[in-house]
Amino acid sequence: MWSVLLAGLLLSNSRVEAKQNCPLYGTQFPKPKQLLQDPAVKYAAQLLDDVFTKYIEHDNTSRSDAFSFSVEIFSGAEDRPLWSRYWTAPNLQNSNTTGVRQVNGDSVYRIGSITKMFTILTFLASVGDGIMNEPITKYLPEIEELARNGSDSNIFTPDWESITIGSLATQTSGLIRDYSILGELAYQVPLDDLYKMGYPPVPVTQFPPCGHNPTCNRTQLYQGLGRLPPSELPFSTPVYSDLGFTLLSFIAEKITGKSFKTLMKETVLDPLGLDHTFMSPPSDSFGVIPGNRNSTSWAGDLGEEWATGNMYTSSSDLSSLGRAILRSTLLKPAVTRRWMKPFSFTSDPKAMVGMPWGIRRIDLTQNSSYYQFTHTYNKAGSIGSYNTLFAVLPDLDMGYSILIAGQPPGGLTMSIAEALTSVMVPTIMYTARTQANITFGGTYRYMGNLTTASNSTAAYNTTLGRFDRRRRRSLNDTSTAPTRLNSTVTIAADDDNPGLGVFNWFSNGTDMSVIAAAMGSNISSDYFSSMKPSVRLYPTGLQDKTADGGSRVAFKAVFEDLSGPPMNGSYASDCATWVGVTAVVYGSRPLDLFIFDLDASGKVTAVENAALRLRMDRVG
Repeated sequence: MWSVLLAGLLLSNSRVEAKQNCPLYGTQFPKPKQLLQDPAVKYAAQLLDDVFTKYIEHDNTSRSDAFSFSVEIFSGAEDRPLWSRYWTAPNLQNSNTTGVRQVNGDSVYRIGSITKMFTILTFLASVGDGIMNEPITKYLPEIEELARNGSDSNIFTPDWESITIGSLATQTSGLIRDYSILGELAYQVPLDDLYKMGYPPVPVTQFPPCGHNPTCNRTQLYQGLGRLPPSELPFSTPVYSDLGFTLLSFIAEKITGKSFKTLMKETVLDPLGLDHTFMSPPSDSFGVIPGNRNSTSWAGDLGEEWATGNMYTSSSDLSSLGRAILRSTLLKPAVTRRWMKPFSFTSDPKAMVGMPWGIRRIDLTQNSSYYQFTHTYNKAGSIGSYNTLFAVLPDLDMGYSILIAGQPPGGLTMSIAEALTSVMVPTIMYTARTQANITFGGTYRYMGNLTTASNSTAAYNTTLGRFDRRRRRSLNDTSTAPTRLNSTVTIAADDDNPGLGVFNWFSNGTDMSVIAAAMGSNISSDYFSSMKPSVRLYPTGLQDKTADGGSRVAFKAVFEDLSGPPMNGSYASDCATWVGVTAVVYGSRPLDLFIFDLDASGKVTAVENAALRLRMDRVG
């Protein structure tokens, strides 16, 4: 009765449709290559050119005469941008700017909080991520002293002992946003105006002694931290804190004995050749300065807090940095994979927080046949006359940078990001699917002979007969004569389903799609006739080199039964395939492991299922 009631409740809250394929989290196809020559990418680039021309540059309502921008889309597969667009505001050419008068990929912008991404990368490259769970009091004696001498008030004193290095990096430390340089109203609005707004007079001793001019030295900053209340308890909810990244830079200095600027130069800027990236204000001649260098915040310096938002860079350098992240040029691949993961949720179901990423889950579902999402790891920046965004999409091996200077209409940065995503993401997915189908798609067949004794054949038949006597083709082998096994499979990518599809998969005459889905889900043979088995392959990133210059590339299969209605309730779900990975193992080899053989030219010659131990040659 309870099962009937549950099914009714789930159906009442679900769309009446067939079950959807549920891919494993991550990429669905191997990373696409030679994108600059790909017709679909070229078409997408032309489409973006048309969109920018019509809706931004030549649209009077966009006020495009008042802002300049540099936008690039990069890929880990190419050394040049997949697409770029540079716009010079007409009034920039006619203004009294001390900066550039023609914008290109090397033009330098102030990037605000994108600095935090450089800070995290520097920390990972110089210190690593092995100490993320250690308390900051272990490395900062000034903070340890604050913890020891702080007040008994939990409301006005941070729980310093519970704040870890990782919490600083993931915006979960609970620390207040800023001390004086960005957060103190007294340094931004005249006191008389604040009184008129309803703020009461307070003793001057309660205001920070430093801020914009002069900035706080390190001693003053630590003293100020002792006076600031927390925003939240550590690890309770993400709350934005610039102070966390300042403390991260201090910790890296304590551990390495080097200044953080030296660390960034040695571990990030110099190895990548980022010649148009700066940690303090560079020469005006490099910059896009849409007005007075001071009023635009071009010349401002954050002092000891520089690691949270003081940097300058170009779109060309950001593309180089993005490619380095995608290729794990500076970090071990495992460290990069850990970095490209969320740490905390937010109140927006599509938004998560990482180090220091703001992560967006993008719904790419074009139909109801399967779950389809990708994630973009972003860092936005805004300071003075500058608005910026840097994004990396690891699943698609791509990303983009958006740098704007001037007075754009509200929300332009995110509108550009929406345009780039809506055009280029489906294009890269299409190209990846197409290339995967060309490389791995085809019919594969076992071409050898197998000598089987009658007793072993009978045992083989009996075992499989427990699962599907009606579907299994009779072997009729009662002799010891060599017999050609009927083992074959067809692999193809199709537009309406994720990954590579496995079709007509037979092992010694047995329909393995049914067997695999049934054994993986513990489905009785009584229900075989009503099953709708599905087998899809997804890349694992695991591969071996072979002696002849070729390689062996592993894919993980997901076995699903798509019969029946969808089950999407508060607990019940038909998208939990990660739980069933390697659920069927035969002789220590998983049934869901498919291995493709590639020759030295990259051409696939065969495929092997690990559990079945048969190499099937590509025949079509």
